[in-house]
Amino acid sequence: MKAPDQTFVVPAKNEEKPLVKKKATILILSGPQQGKEIIIESTPFSIGSSEGCDLQLNDTAVSRKHCIIKSDGHTFSIEDTNSTNGSFLCGLRIMHAYLTPGSELRLGTTRLLFSPSLELADIPLSKNNYFGNAIGASDAMRRIFYLAESYAPTDATIMLTGETGTGKEILAEEIHKHSKRADKPFVVIDCTSISRDIVESELFGHIKGAFTGATSDRPGAFESADGGTVFLDEIGELPQELQPKLLRVLEKREIKRVGSNEVKRINVRIICATNRNIQKEITKGNFREDLYYRLSVVNIELPPLREHKEDIPLLAKTFMSRLHNAKAEEEILDFENAMKALMHYDWPGNIREFRNLIDRAYYHIQKPVDILKCQQGDIFLKQAKSDTNNSNIDDDANYSIVDTTKPFKDEKNRLIDDFERQYIKELLARNGGNVSKSAREADIERAYLQRLIKKYGLNS
Repeated sequence: MKAPDQTFVVPAKNEEKPLVKKKATILILSGPQQGKEIIIESTPFSIGSSEGCDLQLNDTAVSRKHCIIKSDGHTFSIEDTNSTNGSFLCGLRIMHAYLTPGSELRLGTTRLLFSPSLELADIPLSKNNYFGNAIGASDAMRRIFYLAESYAPTDATIMLTGETGTGKEILAEEIHKHSKRADKPFVVIDCTSISRDIVESELFGHIKGAFTGATSDRPGAFESADGGTVFLDEIGELPQELQPKLLRVLEKREIKRVGSNEVKRINVRIICATNRNIQKEITKGNFREDLYYRLSVVNIELPPLREHKEDIPLLAKTFMSRLHNAKAEEEILDFENAMKALMHYDWPGNIREFRNLIDRAYYHIQKPVDILKCQQGDIFLKQAKSDTNNSNIDDDANYSIVDTTKPFKDEKNRLIDDFERQYIKELLARNGGNVSKSAREADIERAYLQRLIKKYGLNS
């Protein structure tokens, strides 16, 4: 049997210790010891009826030393040791086979479920305070940069997790730029912004006449990214009916356009991201466990900004320098005072919210402005009194500044997001976090309010 084209563990580059410690669990599904769960701490791991086995099964149909589970540092495998009644994997009798997440074994009358897991080991710190456009001098960010530096040159499938606004797309793009696929396309698919009716077409393409409106053949994301990288943003939102099709793409590296029977081979690397707890979604039945393991060969979790606030001064200087205005930095960022306000705030929108604030401050400059202030948890600009055309603006007004240098649609969506986030945040605070009461007060459906809470990460 051919080994899977993806691995569960990618060793650290030029390091004696791996970045992860390999573990696996075996759950006894049926038989005399039904319900028992065993952790495989190391391999080889023997299974049989003998007391000398790592897992002793009280099953008369199981040989004394029935089989052995091994790991080569990348994958797990099972080897039958000439047992009397044989070892069965997914209903097939085997002598040697590779184990994948969710593999079901039968030894005698006992059924077992195999599940690998990864436990993070001590991760070294990168020597750099950046990885391309990803910035941070904290230990938390430098560990992430070390992982990115280690895995970028490989073809390992990567899952990026973390709250909205933590920089998952930026990191994904930088991993692509630092890979051997850098000169090939980087194609982004936002699973939240595509209608369920066309998401399959967006991923896999379609042929003319496949559905109403399909007036010509069109390649999907995977074909368009051939040789490069596909970034599946918010993979947790992928409709359940498409999850098996994505799994087949991962396993076989081939796609079929909607309406076509022609199979096309593809050569892409996949990086995905989510702000959801996928393990909880698996428990709820919303996400396939086998797909999760295929997508999370490497799992990198980005911390919220509130957990690495020591990076705020560096981020502020970096964002301002990218706006090419050193004077603006001096005017806006009075570091002795402004940093106190910026560090006090918890930044529920994380780095995205922080950068938006810096951008708005920059584009607002007409005359020197006073420091960024923090009042009741809300960051805003205090406009200094002046003889400018803006003198009619109230000193303490808390307002959003429109950036006309950006596309209309993008700026409109940002302003809507700012309004919704602030409205919901204050609504919940006023009602002590009571969602039902808040929904009634706002005259909106409770389910809609819950979606907004989840969207802006306000549920904690």
